[in-house]
Amino acid sequence: MTDTRENDVEYWMERIRRKRLTAGEYLKLLENFVKSGEQPEIEADVLTDYPWQMYDDPILRYIVEVTHDPMIQSRVLTSKMAGKIFYESMGRFVIDCLHEEQFCNQKSWSERNEMGKTCEWSLQKKKDNWQSLIAAIDEKHKEDGFDKKFMKKLFQRQGWRNEANWEKLRQEWAGALERQMQREVGEKVRKRAPATRNGMMNMMERMSEQHHRPDNDDDALRGQAWDLMEGMFTESEFEKKLNIVKIQNKYPEIGEVARRMGRTVEEEGHDYIAVQEGFRFKIDHSAGSDIEGITVGNDINALLPIELTQYVDEQLEDLFYKKFLTRRLQTFRYRSELNKPSRKLHQQRAVRRGPMIVCLDSSASMYGVPQKIEASLLAKLEQTAEELKRDCFLIDFSVSIRPIDLRARSRKRRMERIGLKTEKDSELVLGEFPFIGGGTDAEKMLRLTFALLDDGDNHYMNADVLWVTDFLIPRTTEELMQQFSEYKKYGTRFYGFQIGVGENNWQQYFDHIYQIHYVRPRMY
Repeated sequence: MTDTRENDVEYWMERIRRKRLTAGEYLKLLENFVKSGEQPEIEADVLTDYPWQMYDDPILRYIVEVTHDPMIQSRVLTSKMAGKIFYESMGRFVIDCLHEEQFCNQKSWSERNEMGKTCEWSLQKKKDNWQSLIAAIDEKHKEDGFDKKFMKKLFQRQGWRNEANWEKLRQEWAGALERQMQREVGEKVRKRAPATRNGMMNMMERMSEQHHRPDNDDDALRGQAWDLMEGMFTESEFEKKLNIVKIQNKYPEIGEVARRMGRTVEEEGHDYIAVQEGFRFKIDHSAGSDIEGITVGNDINALLPIELTQYVDEQLEDLFYKKFLTRRLQTFRYRSELNKPSRKLHQQRAVRRGPMIVCLDSSASMYGVPQKIEASLLAKLEQTAEELKRDCFLIDFSVSIRPIDLRARSRKRRMERIGLKTEKDSELVLGEFPFIGGGTDAEKMLRLTFALLDDGDNHYMNADVLWVTDFLIPRTTEELMQQFSEYKKYGTRFYGFQIGVGENNWQQYFDHIYQIHYVRPRMY
């Protein structure tokens, strides 16, 4: 008996095209080439389920051709800037070809629908229409390998009665339809390939010429400026972004704080880090007068007296242990209980490659020169996080806060520049960074920072925290200031990056504070 899937056209189409790569897989090939010089190869055994049908991916074939080009290799593998140009140029090419493939797939919908309807034909309809159907398929797919003579031979002499022959027809029809799409995409690749390569090489040449100007901009700085670009490249916009990142040459403290941020456990490391152990949180309780209510759990220090009586009663002892193991004992809830990461007091060796939390002051006092210094520091941190694959979380704060995942924002920018639409996310705001304005309030920013440090399920448990601000920030509640000291005690490192000269009453809470002195521009 025939499997019901055998009559499902989409099932057959999926089997035929299963070797086709996704957009993410194409982009991964490009990324691997840029990072390590790994050159993709077309395997001789990349076939469909039928040995006579070689799957020839025109997009992959061009990627292989380009990555084996000695001229492109010499540029991409010796310059990070050239690597960025290569990735985005080839990425746009891939996405454009995939759009063409999607369009071809949509055009073939009616034909696939017609293919599926043949499964429902009666014997009489099959007898009356098999010849005209084979002729119609041959008319559409003469160039796509449909074997009309072979199919007619199968269906003659009552062959149209055999369901296996109809299944074979649908397989051949689906294969021809797939090869038609492959042929049309291949034509698109051949038409676009020369322009893509020429445009890419011209852009690399322009950047190379700029590198040999008298000011001799560093390749890393030009890469940061490129990453800050919104949309397509323009000379004026690139120069604007380059002037922002070149502030790092004036203030070497920017590079120093980027190198210092972040640690992760490693036996060979020369730094140290406090590590997590046991339950996700450890709860300290205050005196009984601070009781707020009753809850359930297994905290022995907070048991209700009635639960203690079960423990000392031999007949109820087993019930007590069951409730303890299932966390169903009645316990007091205290108003002043503090959630703290359950970290060991001893430390382990670490290297500075861990996650980072950056708190960026976007109040009104940071407009002007401080804003540009912040943008340059942020570009450096974003590049560091991307190159070393370190998580970096930005908290943009003034009177309110706005959280931004810097690595996610960097990926979003890159995907949108190559034409790959991403989901809208209010937390991934584009631009140098989103300025809120107004006054400065540290309370919301601290609460979010502590929530990230407390959450053992995410990547920020042992993050280093950096404040980028003028430190004209009033102290917040005693509760938060106490927590600040507790986190520092348990191994969290807090760094400050003070922009401007002014009073700073936060010194005691930070491991180190860098200071940047700048001259305010004169206003005439």
